[in-house]
Amino acid sequence: MGFPTISRGFGVRDDYLDANLTTLNSASVSTDTFTSDGDIVTWNVTMTNPSNGDVAILYRPVVSGPDPSVYPASIVRANVTTWANATNFQLRPWVAYTPSGTTDTGQNSLINTTSLNNFIPTNFALTNGKQLTNNTINQIGFEILCITGGAGTFNFTVQLDFIYIFKELLTFPSVRQPISLRKRRNIIEIPILQREGGVQQDLGSMSWDITVGGHLISTITGVGNWTNTYTADQWWFIFNGLILESGIITSDGNPRWQWFQSDQIQAKVLVTDWMPQQPMGRVQFWDYAVQLKKFDILPETHLKDLGYAGVPGFGY
Repeated sequence: MGFPTISRGFGVRDDYLDANLTTLNSASVSTDTFTSDGDIVTWNVTMTNPSNGDVAILYRPVVSGPDPSVYPASIVRANVTTWANATNFQLRPWVAYTPSGTTDTGQNSLINTTSLNNFIPTNFALTNGKQLTNNTINQIGFEILCITGGAGTFNFTVQLDFIYIFKELLTFPSVRQPISLRKRRNIIEIPILQREGGVQQDLGSMSWDITVGGHLISTITGVGNWTNTYTADQWWFIFNGLILESGIITSDGNPRWQWFQSDQIQAKVLVTDWMPQQPMGRVQFWDYAVQLKKFDILPETHLKDLGYAGVPGFGY
């Protein structure tokens, strides 16, 4: 994927900490249940004899939502475990606006036959909302859409991780050092009087630390891997803003985490350390290192918790 990416500029998100959600369903939806474990919502839907255009929509109302023309980017992350038919049914994000009543549902389905049982993050541009003025986002969620109806009963199970609306997806200007990933266990050694060697006590592990380093240089959208047009000085202050965002608490009680993604890593992160350097004599060419702390809602339970499904043929 080239250089890693990170979101910036919090708009609104649903991290699915609870299942206090709203449904909007066609008559063919015979079953619609959803529960949350405090981090992931599991959504079960059954459609019976659906027609073209029938939908099951699961969303959360947004009060005093952001302006989609200012916050036109989003990322959604979901895991499909049961899907009736990837040709006739689609999984899409759902974003609605007021007062226009316009919606954004994406251009492509989030489901295909090769992505079952795997949490997949997908960038989702608010193409319709970006054109609106004096509108705000008032609903965010997901929809199951029937594009080709037919007789029968069709079952779907989807695990929803988050939908996050934000200002901009940043591609790092350069990365000149290997991206490091550090995991540390808290092993405490207790000294015992007259004993040779102490006694170890395991207090659990710390969250992952991710370190990225390189140069701050001027970038132009569409040149090489870059997706943003900024000078080196502007990049300096963009990262200043990212570390300040980490200290702001949202309405769900958690901080404003960002979504970070590289070839090997995908994670919710907090920007904890920002270390720019100004070598004397350089103009618009600075060095930097940034440290990210992986943010977890619930305790880690599996090696797959950080990144994709893992190496084929490997179990733990």
